[in-house]
Amino acid sequence: MTEIMSLICTGQLKLACDKCGGEMNRTPEVLDGWFESGAMPFAEHHYPFENKEEFEGHQVGDFVAEYIAQTRTWFYYMHAIAGMLFDGVSFKNVVTTGTILAKDGSKMSKSRGNYTDPMENLDKYGADALRYYLLTSVVMQAEDVKFNDEEIKEVHGKIINMLWNIYKFFEMYKGEGNNEKNYEKSENVLDKWIIARLDQLIQEVTENLESYNTVKAGRPIKDFVDELSTWYLRRSRDRFKLSISQDDRSFALATMRHVLTELAKVIAPFVPYIAEDIYKGSGGNKESVHLEEWPIASLKIKSKVSNLKSEEKIIEDMDEVRRLVSLGLEARSAVGIKVRQPLQRLKIKKSKFKIKEALADLIKDELNVKEVVFDDKISVEVEIDAIITPELKEEGELREFIRAVQDARKKAGLTPEQKVIMQVEVDAAGKAFVEKFSEEVQKTAGVEKLEFAENITDGEEIKLGEKHLKIRIV
Repeated sequence: MTEIMSLICTGQLKLACDKCGGEMNRTPEVLDGWFESGAMPFAEHHYPFENKEEFEGHQVGDFVAEYIAQTRTWFYYMHAIAGMLFDGVSFKNVVTTGTILAKDGSKMSKSRGNYTDPMENLDKYGADALRYYLLTSVVMQAEDVKFNDEEIKEVHGKIINMLWNIYKFFEMYKGEGNNEKNYEKSENVLDKWIIARLDQLIQEVTENLESYNTVKAGRPIKDFVDELSTWYLRRSRDRFKLSISQDDRSFALATMRHVLTELAKVIAPFVPYIAEDIYKGSGGNKESVHLEEWPIASLKIKSKVSNLKSEEKIIEDMDEVRRLVSLGLEARSAVGIKVRQPLQRLKIKKSKFKIKEALADLIKDELNVKEVVFDDKISVEVEIDAIITPELKEEGELREFIRAVQDARKKAGLTPEQKVIMQVEVDAAGKAFVEKFSEEVQKTAGVEKLEFAENITDGEEIKLGEKHLKIRIV
């Protein structure tokens, strides 16, 4: 066969044409096979033999995407041919991926079996987790990546699950939404901060996607989801649950609805499936999030420099608050006092930070202290008052008791709206304690009626200092 092909290629052997009966001759001008790939932009239109207007009105490709070896083959030939024939270019941008290797750095091989079946990872963690993992890995920067199932698991836990839990919390309290306020009018510092962070995220993701950098565009999403869950939602939880201020609750709901709807648009290229569910569940107006316009940071629309500076200041202030809280938690840990135990005060070195009252309230709530004071005389940046008075001890026991009641509600599978009857078996000291704080317990833990009982056999046992209690949710 090789000899025959050689004879055909050199023209020494002729082939007969079945259709016309004449001789067939090999075209002598045969170029490198990559020329065919490089000619794709115009060859697909059969230019210049037809479709001349269509081709000449055709825009240069925004980008090409392929494995790194194509930079010296397909990518190069496309540009070379476009330069020679049209004195132009074939594409504007390149997205080049590196090589996906096995966990130990070796080449993936079926014979070695050194990789997990992709369907197994999809079944365990879902397509969104796998997609985000790859789009934000160095493989998207033309570098090799050691594929690791554990890293997909981490994405699933710290982004996908966290996002879903945030959404489900909102879904639990959202109602019909007809009593929600305009989120832009909220004066709550947490609402202002999370909107500022959302604006910051939109700008960062947009700038990097426009530069075709999926790594720098995608990684800030993880930080935002973490802050939305562990700071905004956790610090706002009671605003959703309690009816101390209906206006504040309405602002919290409106803010969360806006954040989730806009966030769904931002994350759609990275985690398309959960983005779709969140978008529809939080009130998106279109049939699909993937039919939406790309979001624009709200203050960018207004184009007010003063507002942009205000957003930056809010973010800067909140970063400082969180840093001080971290130092305060370290101080509590150093003296062995749990956060549920209230303390009288936290001292902050005044020269370090000037803080507004609303931000000081966040520090007080997060560190469970009665007051925040500024003092230039302390030798460290933050100093905690570790003296626990009888009143503070009792208040700490109240918090422990309410937490135990809420845990019992959770075990019973109750929703926040469901009111319950709670039976309590106590000793003498415990009875005086429960009677003193019964109103607060009922209000905070959704207890409609509180009854004292004896010989509870299937309740939850609680120890508060020297007090012994047992509760049962009816």
